[in-house]
Amino acid sequence: MTFFQFHPNVRLRIALSFLTNILSNMVIPFMSIYFARTLGTTIAGTATTISIAVALISATIGGHYADRVGRKKMMLIGEGVALLAYVIMTFANSPIWHSAGLTLIMTVISTASWGLSKPAVEAMLIDVSGTDTRKAIYRINYWSNNLAISIAGMVGGFFFSDYLFELLLVASVMSLVALLVTAFFMKETMPAEEMKFTDDGVQPSSPKRVSMYDRYKEVLLDRRFLIYLISSVLIVSVEMNLNGYIGIRLAQDIHHTPWFPGMSATIDGLPLVGVLRTENTLAVVLLSLFVGRLLKGNSDTRMMLFAMFLNVAGYTYLVFGNQPIMLMLLMLIATIGELTYVPLKQSLLVQLVPDHARSSYMALSSMTNRVAIMLSGLNMIIGGFLPSGAMALFILLTGVAGIGLMASILPSLKEAEQKVHHAAV
Repeated sequence: MTFFQFHPNVRLRIALSFLTNILSNMVIPFMSIYFARTLGTTIAGTATTISIAVALISATIGGHYADRVGRKKMMLIGEGVALLAYVIMTFANSPIWHSAGLTLIMTVISTASWGLSKPAVEAMLIDVSGTDTRKAIYRINYWSNNLAISIAGMVGGFFFSDYLFELLLVASVMSLVALLVTAFFMKETMPAEEMKFTDDGVQPSSPKRVSMYDRYKEVLLDRRFLIYLISSVLIVSVEMNLNGYIGIRLAQDIHHTPWFPGMSATIDGLPLVGVLRTENTLAVVLLSLFVGRLLKGNSDTRMMLFAMFLNVAGYTYLVFGNQPIMLMLLMLIATIGELTYVPLKQSLLVQLVPDHARSSYMALSSMTNRVAIMLSGLNMIIGGFLPSGAMALFILLTGVAGIGLMASILPSLKEAEQKVHHAAV
């Protein structure tokens, strides 16, 4: 299935996400440098921690209300908050006025806007897609997001310091465009109310209003979904070590190391980390659209588990390996594993999510990466006490545990799918 065969909502959302991701990633990731320079490193670090906490809280709220008031309303609220934050940030960094403190507050608020709208967006993609289209949607969306991040990283690196006002101005305009497109062209997709028969005919049933506490209690008591979340955090945390323990270890251990044994050309650890990150980004952008074609005819579950193992094995070598060319080869293998398993894992998630609480489930799922980042941060602390070989074993076991947990829920999912199929027949 091609992009133009998707539901109009999906096409609009992918296009808008691509543009807004470019603009937001040209600004937000560099804000820690901005705050360190203007307010000090302590405040910059505190702001980063607060932003993560705010994102988690706002996603929890956004997920609950997207299941009560609708996907579109929460997307509009999130985009409206983002527009307000970017407009104020623009004025706070204009030629006539400058306020680093207000910029910090608005940066945190812009992070909250992501949490308010993200669960609704994820639920909307499920609402309007079928099992035959979801893998294609997730694969193209994944490619689009990575392409946007790679473009934003290059552009932001060159323009952030000298053209922050202009970047924020463009981001404000794009946020306004996103708000207007959502308001006038996006359709509500929340499942319609169930109908019931009464003396007055067929009427919409009035489902009991569930409190946020009861809704998330229901989600967290869903054993299969909880195992899925824990598995995802463990697997993703392995990859997140590239920006933490792996990067630090390579910078400390690799000095003037030949690319090949006996070769005169050498490289140091810090530049090598940059090369590996660039390789990962380019591989994702260039290969992700071709991976789907290669997977046709293969079992999704077996391929997903095998791809997860490739990803974990590749990053495990990066934890202790010191040969640059081998590091690049294993990074490529890890990236191919990532490209393969991510869309399959996202499609699997859909089978776990009930219709009446899609946004609430997706809210917790959207926290996976942020929790994985915190878990990988602990590895930096542990790595200060263990040699690289022991850390490699520890990180490998973390990934294998995640794969094992994911494999443990597959039989019950297959059984449930077969029951639905037999019932339909």
